Amino acid sequence: MRTNVQILPGVKAVGWLDCNNLPNRVDLMGICRQNFGIFTTITAVEFFDEPECSCKREKSGGSYCETASLKFQSGQRLPEHIRLGFVVTDIAGQSYLIGSKETPRPIVEVEQKAGSPSGDAASFYYEIKHTALKTLIPCTI
Repeated sequence: MRTNVQILPGVKAVGWLDCNNLPNRVDLMGICRQNFGIFTTITAVEFFDEPECSCKREKSGGSYCETASLKFQSGQRLPEHIRLGFVVTDIAGQSYLIGSKETPRPIVEVEQKAGSPSGDAASFYYEIKHTALKTLIPCTI
């Protein structure tokens, strides 16, 4: 099994969107390196500290599979009633999409912490994982 890991040089912005409003088969557009625009509302996520974003590409058998991972700490609770997707913008200004209209959908894990009396912030810790043929797809917003 061969593995490549791509790590963004620094995350400048994170936003969420409704995957139902995305074009069909964005994973195939990413594989073909076809640029596409996102023409839906992207809601900014305010985060603390440094978010982490990476993409791991594995070859197993005769096919490839990618797994994107996004971790951040936020003071706001993200909606749970829609199919969430995420747009991550790095410090160079390039935006990447995590998620798609079709399955498999991103897995969103959230942990709420009250903080410590010594001054740690009470917040939500998010970890998003998405496994697909292609994820962390370059896009235009």
